[in-house]
Amino acid sequence: MKTTQPAELSWGERLAASNELDIRTVPEGRRGLVPGRTMLYPSARLVNEAIRAIPAGQTVTPKELRVTLATRHGADYTCPVTTARMLLIVAEAAHEAHTHGSPVADVTPVWRVIDGTGSFPKRLSFDLGAYLNRRNAERAAR
Repeated sequence: MKTTQPAELSWGERLAASNELDIRTVPEGRRGLVPGRTMLYPSARLVNEAIRAIPAGQTVTPKELRVTLATRHGADYTCPVTTARMLLIVAEAAHEAHTHGSPVADVTPVWRVIDGTGSFPKRLSFDLGAYLNRRNAERAAR
């Protein structure tokens, strides 16, 4: 008898399902971190909300986003690896919504965080070009 696998979740479904955040004490041996301090492991929805709160025309780096998230949730640090994974989900969900008809003005403005440099854009399934144009247009309108 053949078993069927559940259909893979869309990026939007992954975003909606990722709603738990976790704050843990930093253990001994974490390079560059102070043991005993706290680290936030954000959900995709938390990252999504933080990006939506960035005003048009302003940009933040992923590091600045992590600092903001840690501060908002009373943690000393935000996990960079988890944040990058959640940022990928948010970016893919935004692109997915846009390709399914949502106006770019209604999708999460990931262009306010993703700038097209570094290795992150290589992980995306889409070309950032149009979103980077949006980033530049917002900056020019300021």
